Parts: sequence; structure tokens; C-alpha cells
Amino acid sequence: MKTNRGCRPVLHYLIASCLLLGTYAFADSDSMNCNEKPPAIHATLAPADQNSAGHLQLSRKIAAGASISLNVCDADLTIKGSNGDQLQVTVDLGNPVAKLNAGDYLQVLEVTPQGARLKLDLPKRVRAKVLIVMPAATDDMEVNLVRGDLTLEADRIAGERNINVVRGHMDFLGNPDSYEGLHVNVVMGSMHDHRKGGEDHHFMVSQSYGGTGKGSVDINVVMGSVDLKAWD
Repeated sequence: MKTNRGCRPVLHYLIASCLLLGTYAFADSDSMNCNEKPPAIHATLAPADQNSAGHLQLSRKIAAGASISLNVCDADLTIKGSNGDQLQVTVDLGNPVAKLNAGDYLQVLEVTPQGARLKLDLPKRVRAKVLIVMPAATDDMEVNLVRGDLTLEADRIAGERNINVVRGHMDFLGNPDSYEGLHVNVVMGSMHDHRKGGEDHHFMVSQSYGGTGKGSVDINVVMGSVDLKAWD
């Protein structure tokens, strides 16, 4: 079921703008440069991690019910769920920089019983593709992507899911049984609902959909587009 928030559109657009433009403030206050320079500090890798000029791969065990926070500067980002208890991160660079490894862009990787926090300070020129696989039972997930394209396989991830994209495109793959509520805000761009009976919306978008599952999905895009697609 779709619910149109048309009675308060201006308020919702302002909220979405403040929310997403706050990603820039996050980048400044939390020392993420989001420019063409690698971060001055990087996370410590484990001996089993793979780290080369064009490839980074690592896996960490996540406690049941832990929250996950992902912050990525510039990449094509795909997020999937699994039945395991591991947070898996894979980074492939299409244009590696000489004398640097992919792990040099991993600014933060913190794992505690309460949750995991990841920051990838990737510059546009390296043309990064990032794959995140997380436990399906994750209670709370927040994703901040400054630039790039994001694909979320929502049917394989439960809990509260909060997605913020400053500039780029998002593919949402999920059926109504994967959420209780789905909320989409686009400040400047478009939303295309490719599911049965779906509609297209342009320029400033604020749409809500009810579902039969659990947890909510909040998608906020400043400049770009959102495609809603059924999970096959």
C-alpha cells in the first residue's frame, strides 16, 4: 500500500535536505576527506585479510543484534545479507594508484559487541566497486554514500535500514514482505517504482509504502534517482 505524504511535502523535503547534506558535515567532522587524497590514518588489518593494489577482502564476526554503520566516499556499493555471522567487505579498484594498496583507503574498521563501524575514504579516480555482505539478522543498519551508485538487497537484511546518498543512484531490491514501512525522499531527481502497479515521480519526491514484514527502510537522496524493484 502506498501512502502519499503530499499534505506536508515542503517539511519532508527540508528534512531530507538537512539529513543528507549533513553527510558532508559528517565527512568534515569525522575526518573523512572525500577528495583525491587517501586518508592520513587507516585501520589495522588482520594477517588473514587480502590487501593488494587493486583488491581488499576481509571478514569479521559480528555479534547477534549488533548495529552496522557504513560510510563510503565514492564507489559503486552493493549491500547483501547472508545467513552467517560475518561482516564481509570486498573492495576492487578499477584504476589502482601506484605505491598504494586498497587497504590504504580503509580509514576505520571497528567491531565491538554492540556493533561494527566501517569507513572507506575512496577517491573517484580509483573507480571502486565495494561489496558488503552482512548478517541478515542485523538489527540496525546505517549507510552513508557521498557519491556513486548503491544497490541494496533488502529482502536478505532485516531490522531498521537507513540509507543516505548525497549524489548518485540507488537500486532497492525488495518485496513488501521485507519491510513494515518503506520511505523514499529525493530532493532533486526521480523515483521509479518498477514493481507491479508502481509509478514514476520526478524532481522532489516524498513517498511512503506499507509492507507486511518487519522493520523500516528509509531512503534519502539529495541529487539522483531511486529505482524500486521486486526481489526475484
